[in-house]
Amino acid sequence: MRGLVGMRMMAVAAVALMLTGCLLFPGKFAADMTVMRGGGFSFAYKGDIHLLGLSQLIAMGAALDDKGAEFTPGPCYGEPAEVDAAVLKTAFAQDEEGWAEEALERECTPSEIETQKQAWDDQRAAKKAEDAKNIEIAKALLGGIDPTSPDAIDEFIVRIKKQKGWREVIHKGDGLFSVDYAVSGRIDQDYSFPTIERVQGISPFVVATARTNNAVRIDAPAFIGAGQSSLLGGNMGGLMSLFAAIGASSDGPEGKLLASMPKAEGSFTIRTDGEILTNNTEDGPSGSGALRVLEWKVNARRDRAPEALIMLNPA
Repeated sequence: MRGLVGMRMMAVAAVALMLTGCLLFPGKFAADMTVMRGGGFSFAYKGDIHLLGLSQLIAMGAALDDKGAEFTPGPCYGEPAEVDAAVLKTAFAQDEEGWAEEALERECTPSEIETQKQAWDDQRAAKKAEDAKNIEIAKALLGGIDPTSPDAIDEFIVRIKKQKGWREVIHKGDGLFSVDYAVSGRIDQDYSFPTIERVQGISPFVVATARTNNAVRIDAPAFIGAGQSSLLGGNMGGLMSLFAAIGASSDGPEGKLLASMPKAEGSFTIRTDGEILTNNTEDGPSGSGALRVLEWKVNARRDRAPEALIMLNPA
């Protein structure tokens, strides 16, 4: 029982992070990386990137300024002894769902209405305080950009375009961006994509790690479908497994949330004239002139993130 409670807490925490953080996820895309044994590399990503939680944060900001909400009293109910026996008998005989509530419902007293109103006010104040806190967290993660501001998207795009490589960034609505990114350089230092100036909490789509023996390990933790053991690494496979373990149904709020999550769909290709030491492609490397080519098809059936280890020329 304690383990189940712990898993539920992890699931709730993960959902809260998705809705209030600035997590980026791939959508439909094509990603290509070329690594030359002399140390040069290039990387390109063209397709969709989702900024999760944006619509929820905008709704939170609107709710903070909502002064038009009105309190509506709920029903009040009496004890069975206070209700005419004939009324109870007739209601019971109808054998309809909710017959007891209907038979026992009565007019609320002023004191009961005041109690309900106080509870409504308290819940509303608590919700506003929690939303304001989450907005401040998101603002900090976004490097000072207020996600509830009408100018937030424009500020986000301007900041991205200041960095090398981002050739095109178009907001298509609800936190979905269409991007065209390409960069080249030396692979003698670590590289990851995406990185955005001052923005925190981004899980990388692709990571290249330079080793002391002049090998380069390339991982693409975001390019994966269901089944990933990582809770939030790249896609939602781990979270799906977690919800399944705690018995969350597909019709429940958790299932509906996951159904609305973006799914990575596309291809990741690595080209190199170096020695491919390891890789987890389906068919292994193929040839393209002087280069060897590794290709991964990314869809809901892929249960392992792409990875490869390539040896370059000795330093």
